[in-house]
Amino acid sequence: MKIAFLFSGQGVQYAGMGKNLYEHYTESKEAFDCASDILDWDIKEVCFEDKNALINQTRYTQAALFTTSIAAFNAAKTQGIVPSAVLGFSLGEYSALVASGALNFEQALKLVDKRAFYMDECAKERDGGMAAVIGLQKEMIDEVCQCIQNEGLELVVANDNCPGQVVISGEKTAIEKATPLLKERGARRIMPLNVSGAFHSPLMEEAAKNLKEELIHFNFNEVTTPIISNVTASYMNKDEVIENIPLQIVKGVRFRESIEKLIEEGFDTFIEIGVKKTLCNFVSKISSDVKVLNIEDEASLQNVLEFLGGKQC
Repeated sequence: MKIAFLFSGQGVQYAGMGKNLYEHYTESKEAFDCASDILDWDIKEVCFEDKNALINQTRYTQAALFTTSIAAFNAAKTQGIVPSAVLGFSLGEYSALVASGALNFEQALKLVDKRAFYMDECAKERDGGMAAVIGLQKEMIDEVCQCIQNEGLELVVANDNCPGQVVISGEKTAIEKATPLLKERGARRIMPLNVSGAFHSPLMEEAAKNLKEELIHFNFNEVTTPIISNVTASYMNKDEVIENIPLQIVKGVRFRESIEKLIEEGFDTFIEIGVKKTLCNFVSKISSDVKVLNIEDEASLQNVLEFLGGKQC
């Protein structure tokens, strides 16, 4: 058995996430308590109750999801579940960086908080959005994006999730112009995503620039658990981690390629750590020959332990 941990990105958040972990695992509680000391807002209230409806605002979503993912990771690690490689999806790459040893939790949380701030500010400056294209090959979607770019509008493939599901990102007018062209080529559906900006596109260049300037204030370590990059779909060392952090904001997430690489290397068990089962669903569509599981609360953690049969991983 060869295990990879997967960490999901923005969009899966919900009020109540992480509360069960906080109540049942000391290591999970410590993550939330530490985050509360670092941030200037009440992360436990946002994650567990969200009475002020902040959880879907990028400024708060990213740190909230990151902390919840690390709370789940800590619980899994305490139970002896250890991956042979890690992979994060967009924001989830920061959780993967912690799991890889490249950053400690405190440093990564501060970096995530900076990332959220810069991306939120950038999104306010440009009227951008994202949309999922269902049932069309990536190559054909790339062609449509190029057609739109030839008209002077910004539109790119942002996320290559799995066969039949690709996300585009850019100016909202560009997405509107692309929609009929994509349908003409056979797309079954084009679904606008509930996001505040054109993430993973050139419209985020200012955020990437600002985040790059922040990196001198952070302490990176050598990678101890192999980690695959969203930008390259290849393994990263310490220097590549630093190089790819700003690029990740403007480049697409090559998730399908990353999973295919892991499967080629013999990985047969994928455990999504954090919130919901979105990445599990993507992996199942990429390959039906692997096992997918998730850990987001005590019940799902126990389910994973039962599957592993109590073996040391």
